Amino acid sequence: MPGIILHAFRALFPATAIPVSTLPNEAQARALAALLVAQGQRALIHRTAAGFAVEVIA
Repeated sequence: MPGIILHAFRALFPATAIPVSTLPNEAQARALAALLVAQGQRALIHRTAAGFAVEVIA
């Protein structure tokens, strides 16, 4: 039962990611994400055509 409620909640209120920066290499992206996590935010890194994008999950 709790799984169904959680699934419904996520369907109604999806997580949104706010772009912070696009960096040329993964090491820089990981460093920025670590800084954001140290500040209490949730960070996401993913590869793009221009490098690595760092986003904050709102």
